[in-house]
Amino acid sequence: MLYLPNLKLGAVMTATWKGLDVSTSEALFRAMIHAGPLPMFVISEGRCVYGNDRFIKMRGCEDGECTLCGLGELLDDSDSQLLSQAVSRLKHGEVTRMSLNLRREDGQFTAVDLSMSGMEMAGKAFVLAIINEKTEKERLRRLLDRLAFHDSLTELPNRVLLFDRINQSLSRALREHEHFAVGVLDLDGFKPVNDMLGHAAGDLLLKEIARRLRHSVRNVDTVARLGGDEFALILQGVGSVEEADGVLNKIIREVAQPFNLEGNEVAVHASIGIAFSPRDGASIHELLGRADYAMYQAKKTGGGTYRISNGEIAPIPPRHQLEPLIDVVKLGIELIDEQHEEIADNIRGILQALSGNESRDELKHRAKHLHLLTQTHFETEEDYMLRYALSGQERHRSEHADLLHNLQTIQENHDGHGFTVLAHSFKEWLLPHIESEDARLVEQLKSAGITA
Repeated sequence: MLYLPNLKLGAVMTATWKGLDVSTSEALFRAMIHAGPLPMFVISEGRCVYGNDRFIKMRGCEDGECTLCGLGELLDDSDSQLLSQAVSRLKHGEVTRMSLNLRREDGQFTAVDLSMSGMEMAGKAFVLAIINEKTEKERLRRLLDRLAFHDSLTELPNRVLLFDRINQSLSRALREHEHFAVGVLDLDGFKPVNDMLGHAAGDLLLKEIARRLRHSVRNVDTVARLGGDEFALILQGVGSVEEADGVLNKIIREVAQPFNLEGNEVAVHASIGIAFSPRDGASIHELLGRADYAMYQAKKTGGGTYRISNGEIAPIPPRHQLEPLIDVVKLGIELIDEQHEEIADNIRGILQALSGNESRDELKHRAKHLHLLTQTHFETEEDYMLRYALSGQERHRSEHADLLHNLQTIQENHDGHGFTVLAHSFKEWLLPHIESEDARLVEQLKSAGITA
């Protein structure tokens, strides 16, 4: 049985309890922790170094004995990274809470809430974590939250979570004068692989790229998926080319290693642009815009390299424009097509306004109008679904709620960058819905003889 390290756990461990000497009080304290009513474990240097009796039973540890485990054995990759980041920021005496999925010995996961306290003993940092298991309802809510903030294919943070983490980094930089870097990464040669081997193979490649990227950075850093074959990086504490060079070259080497996709060996490369805060800006739009511009400079040299921001900022990139998408929003029902056109026109107006000189208030007005147009469109579809008793109502209705929530989240970003995200995210939060759910709805309406 692995017990707590033979170290003084704060004042309570060094004091003599009434009627007990120091050694007896320490032994009693360790015994109390081990027999505690809730599962508890201790983390040090990225490993679980102790688990009490209830934790051992919960995990199903072999022979009922707690052994040293890396966080990857306790959690999946994404949760392991989240916990490592939380632990690295937890100072002595501080307390924090978070929700995670704990891996049992049989490989299944249990949704839990962790309450964690930071401690320093003999010059080493420890974290005591206490587990509260979640109900099925809470587990489902957490799953839905995870889907809202993570990319479903790669399980990397999505745009919403990326922007939240950049905002946190900006706040910490302002408060503690810490540097950080933001990178934009685009794959060279991905489209030919996708065209030749198909989308299923392309998805496998993106998942493997995501895995390699996660393992190329530290736990305190962030890798996110922006969409398609484009990713983003947040490198904490990195404020110069010299500090960024090692990790960027490591990423480029890792991505360039050949992949085996169902018996086919393929190779892609990474072009990366990097911008530093505060040197290249103090907002998400400035940092991502300058990193995006630098990434295109890397691609112009042939790819497979990185470039540092020279201060130039990218306009709204052509790959995010909506002109090629107008045919996609035409499904053959006049009212629905008109509403899709209005939404597309509004997004196009936001794109143009971002490149012009419109005030923030004018942009807010456009964003509010977009929310109204989208809500009206969804009410129209709801009316069709109820009037003609169309199938798939619950799924369609659920997507409406999710899309409106995402739109509201982006719209509430008041520092200017939110409008850029809103415009750039059009394909991600609305077009897939039009191409799938709306197309099925229209097909049912046409089958019922409805055309207007």
